[in-house]
Amino acid sequence: MKVLMDTDCLIKLTKSKLKELVCRNFSVIIPQVVKEEVIDNAEEHPDAMIIKGNIETGLLSINKKQSSAQKGEDAVFTIFQQGKFDAVCSDDKRFIKRLRLFDIPYITPSVFIAILLKKGKLTIKEAHKKLDSLSPFVSEDEYNAIKLVLDNWRI
Repeated sequence: MKVLMDTDCLIKLTKSKLKELVCRNFSVIIPQVVKEEVIDNAEEHPDAMIIKGNIETGLLSINKKQSSAQKGEDAVFTIFQQGKFDAVCSDDKRFIKRLRLFDIPYITPSVFIAILLKKGKLTIKEAHKKLDSLSPFVSEDEYNAIKLVLDNWRI
């Protein structure tokens, strides 16, 4: 699955230590402006160094298509419409409303846990641990929705 990720989602996945697992199981691409927001504008931040390393090792890719957008969400929106992506990854409520309006498929950070569980890339125990590590960074509603999925999971 080829996904285009915004700054919000990328940072939350990094802080929760889920990003590497997601990047190993999905083709994750970020626009240049997201790279600038995350790395170039916060170079001393530990998350920025981790993400920079992911780009250098090829775990995370930068989209080659140009966008005149000044914000990551706008660039993601424009590039999604130009390219062959399966979904947009975001946790920004306003941006998600926009994606819904244009019928663009999206994945929130916690939904990755459910997808990875379904694909057999996580055990149920690992999925619960990953959700707990993500919980400080997502809304209570998002946490509870995925917790319900995990609590009712049947193999």
